[in-house]
Amino acid sequence: MSNSIRQCVKALDKNKDVRQILPDYVDKCMHMNYEDAKLKLMMHYYVYYEMVTEGINPYIESARDTTDAVNEIIADIYERGLTKEEMSEAADKLLKLRKNVMDKMQVLTAYVDCFVVYEYVLNRVQYRFEEMKKLPDDTEFAQDVVKFIFGSKDNVAINDCIHGIIGQLPMRMTRSRYIDIIRNSISVYDGSDMSSLESFVYMFRTNAMLYKNDDMDKYFTEFIPVLDELSKVDYENITKELYDIYAEKIRNNAAKLNDVSDLYMQLGQIINELYIIAVSSKYNEETDKEAAQQIVIRGINSLFTNSESDVWNLSEEEFEDEEAKLYWLGEYFHEIEGKQEQLSEAMNMAGAVLEETIEAQKDIIEEISLTQEFTYLKQMSQLNSNSIFAEIDAKITDRKVTADDIMRVSDELTVEIKEYLKKNSRMVRRAIMANTIDKLPVFFNSPQEVADYVTMSLEQCDDEAEKYASKQLVMEMMF
Repeated sequence: MSNSIRQCVKALDKNKDVRQILPDYVDKCMHMNYEDAKLKLMMHYYVYYEMVTEGINPYIESARDTTDAVNEIIADIYERGLTKEEMSEAADKLLKLRKNVMDKMQVLTAYVDCFVVYEYVLNRVQYRFEEMKKLPDDTEFAQDVVKFIFGSKDNVAINDCIHGIIGQLPMRMTRSRYIDIIRNSISVYDGSDMSSLESFVYMFRTNAMLYKNDDMDKYFTEFIPVLDELSKVDYENITKELYDIYAEKIRNNAAKLNDVSDLYMQLGQIINELYIIAVSSKYNEETDKEAAQQIVIRGINSLFTNSESDVWNLSEEEFEDEEAKLYWLGEYFHEIEGKQEQLSEAMNMAGAVLEETIEAQKDIIEEISLTQEFTYLKQMSQLNSNSIFAEIDAKITDRKVTADDIMRVSDELTVEIKEYLKKNSRMVRRAIMANTIDKLPVFFNSPQEVADYVTMSLEQCDDEAEKYASKQLVMEMMF
């Protein structure tokens, strides 16, 4: 597969025999995505079943309807069998399920970011009530930090270090400087896809506790009173007793959020893989029902739905219980070793030219009636990205950001954050600024500017407990 897709990629790069190559490119990409999705579904479905049956996650029941719907679609595909028209309907159902899961994850993400802000605040008052050991003085500490940041020659590693450290140093930046940095960060998106700018704005608003939507009144409402309580705490004058109470509340609720987020992330992965299988299935003939992927997927579905399946007849031994069946299914994983790595290499090769091909060959793609296929391939590329809940575009192309868009978004976002900062206490304001500044593009132009910022943030902090906590967190990153 790698050699054949390599030939396609070379031809497309050279703009050679494009009309003949594009259908072949599509066919190979559909096949690779189909096989890759089956391998991933096999693994993720197995792990999800284990999590559900172990009963460790307290939020399993909240996802029962979605889990049942996913199980039903898997049974339709792998046991009952679907026509091409029915498979298309299944794909539409999966998109609706995905939208529902994404709506819930957006609520969870907003809650997580709120708790991160309040955790930041409580961490900065922690050492009012705990012993502070001797740490390097500000000058020595600043020098150590700068050495650590620029100890690498890799610019990506340097920028990652800068982001991590400025998010933990005492926040003493003026609000006007903060607003300027936000505007400059938005200006970077001039000429890029509008979806990229929208993703940036969403990310900023969640980290700044600005994100609100109607779904917050429907999903996971048990977190609302806790956050409301945290928003009213007088952190400047907090007592040891109150500190202990709220620190424990944050720990408990963070654990709950982690449980429910993990649940929906696993569901999101499974839905993504099923969608890829559904839209690419018409380009692939499924003939081997005894392949490892088929056996495990069908077996887990049978266990999940407590239904009969002839998949169990493939075993030479009788099963004593469900645990024995699960163990038997687990034995099939050795058969797929190395397959995903081989597919990944070929898929990366094909994906490297996808966007360019869509842009450069748009007219030919439309002329030979492959627009829908390339829309699917773009969706698959997005679904295979590191972001489980990436927006998958309905169109093959995305409009570009204009200078007017930059001005409008900058004005709207900066007005919104200014107003919100005014409503909050000084310590919460600083926490919000810290939780967003480390997500923005690096705004330093030289190592000296980095050194000056580190020194300034330490020297202007006269709260010894806050400074101590910041140093401790930075040192954990350094050592």
